[in-house]
Amino acid sequence: MPLHPGAVPGFAADPRRYERGRPGYPAEAIDWALGEVGIGRGAAVVELGAGTGKLTSELVARGLQVIAVEPVEQMAAELSSRLPGVQVRQASADATGLPGGQAEAVLAAQSFHWFATLQAVQEIRRLLRPRGWLVLLWNRRDQSHPVWQAVTELIEPLRGDEPTHEGDRWRSALSAGSGFGTLTHRRFAHAVTADQEGLEDRVLSISFVACQPPEVRRRIRAELERIWSGRTPGPEDDRLPYHTDVYLARAGA
Repeated sequence: MPLHPGAVPGFAADPRRYERGRPGYPAEAIDWALGEVGIGRGAAVVELGAGTGKLTSELVARGLQVIAVEPVEQMAAELSSRLPGVQVRQASADATGLPGGQAEAVLAAQSFHWFATLQAVQEIRRLLRPRGWLVLLWNRRDQSHPVWQAVTELIEPLRGDEPTHEGDRWRSALSAGSGFGTLTHRRFAHAVTADQEGLEDRVLSISFVACQPPEVRRRIRAELERIWSGRTPGPEDDRLPYHTDVYLARAGA
């Protein structure tokens, strides 16, 4: 199945900006997920849509044996340069080419909504050992914060038909008949320290923003400068809040 037409130009545009601008995942969210599924050091896992390795690095640090699958060549190359000891495979989530039945868990961070299809779910089932786990994570901007409210108003008109992790459309791929049990969900508070440059990296690394014409990106950058300089000062005015949502689903035997 071909990638969404916005994925390659958007994510290939500037992987280093993506790496700089995207937040990592809170340790408590990762540790909770791994504890719930009962895997630890030495466990074999596959990460789909691994990007530049934001989650990969955390899994490696916890002693897991990770195979990182990333379809966009430039992102895969950035991941390999950052984590040279990790096996990186440039492939799509629905056709990884990996041996089946060997992963104790398949993980996807900030990516499942891009490939939430029957074909991809079947591939995930094939990769997993019996009763293996699917672990999904998303960092979602906390829309109660005025900076994020202004950012959303600025960029959402540019989205078009690009997939989003907001809402429940991705859930349909894991509905009855998918071979996975009920989703377990837990939300974690998360926040990152930012400045104007960090905000620009975060927003301009969004795929449907990154592939806009230069004049549009210049306008967005100017608006981001206005948003950042106009924010209300406070004790944590350099902190941008997120919600980190973690979902777990177990495969059948």
